[in-house]
Amino acid sequence: MANDSYRVDLDRLDEVVKKLNNVLKDMQSASGKAKSGTHLPEGALGKGFEEEGELRKTHDELKGFIEQKVLNKLERLIDDLQKKTSKTHGAYQDQEQNTSNAMNKGHTSSQNKYS
Repeated sequence: MANDSYRVDLDRLDEVVKKLNNVLKDMQSASGKAKSGTHLPEGALGKGFEEEGELRKTHDELKGFIEQKVLNKLERLIDDLQKKTSKTHGAYQDQEQNTSNAMNKGHTSSQNKYS
C-alpha cells in the first residue's frame, strides 16, 4: 500500500509535456501575430487631426507592453515548466528502470542460489 502512495504515472507526465509543448507553440504564434499583425502605420487612423500621433504612440506603447510583459513572460514560464516537467519525467523513468533492474538482479541471484 505504501508503494501506491508514491507511484508516479509516467504516461500522465508525458502527456503534460506534450500539452505544454502545444501551448508553447500556440503562444509563439500569438506572439508573432502581436508583433507583425498589429502594426498601425501613419495615416491609418486618418490625417490632419491632433490626436493621430498620440493614438499611434499609445498603440505602440501598448503593443510593446503586451509583447514584452505579457507574451514573452508567458512563453518563458511555459517553456520553463515544460523543461522541468520533462526533466522530472526523465528522472522518474530512470529511477523506475534502476528499481526494476535491482529487483531483477535480486530475483535472478535468488533463483541461482536455490536451483
